[in-house]
Amino acid sequence: MNVFLESTKGFISLVGAGGKKSFMYALSKFVVGRVALSSTTRMYKYDETIVDKIVDIRSEENFKLNHTGRVVAFQKESSKQGRVEGLLDEELDCIWRSKKFEFLVCKADGARAKLIKCPNDDEPIIPTSCDLVVPIVSIKALGEKLTSRIAHRVHKLCELWRESSGCLITKEHIVSLMISKNGFLKNADEYKLLPLINMADSSKELEDATEIAEMALETTDRFDKVVIGSMLKGNVKKVVCRKSP
Repeated sequence: MNVFLESTKGFISLVGAGGKKSFMYALSKFVVGRVALSSTTRMYKYDETIVDKIVDIRSEENFKLNHTGRVVAFQKESSKQGRVEGLLDEELDCIWRSKKFEFLVCKADGARAKLIKCPNDDEPIIPTSCDLVVPIVSIKALGEKLTSRIAHRVHKLCELWRESSGCLITKEHIVSLMISKNGFLKNADEYKLLPLINMADSSKELEDATEIAEMALETTDRFDKVVIGSMLKGNVKKVVCRKSP
């Protein structure tokens, strides 16, 4: 996980699909300092076995930041069962500028627990103060049919790839998503990017992810390395860097 820590001052935003919450929890366990967790979008409730304190900021009069606990999640109650709402940009900025946390990890995109997604017109919602964006895709989407079973915003992926729903997802498709201004690069012009190809649990998945990473790095100069990992286990399997000319 050190590759992520070396690339940020501490405020990390996660976009895409296929392991944002797993990344959030893996980083929380890995680092030594205090960690704030939050989101800009609706999400499933936080895991209370990992989070020391959950703060609902609507129930606090002056949005105090004197909470104890190493890992603190900030949320708003949601009318949807099992979900919580995200915070506004100024609220996240307040948490970060309080200097009470070494890290703030923000889920800045929703994907309904799918393996791959293309952002909608109003997505992702990246906080102004963050300094690193980690776009995520699951290698397990490779070879699957493009349907709502594994993909979020199927119609946007169809537009991006000029394909029909039900097509088999190829390496070229994933590379296209990674290098597109309507994909991984959307709303991220001002931020450093460090993509993650997640869920590489087998040697074949690691091999496929490595090839995809190399193809992406040959096609764009927007990022200079790609991380391949298995965030459910908190493992970084490989860091693929741009080859020297």
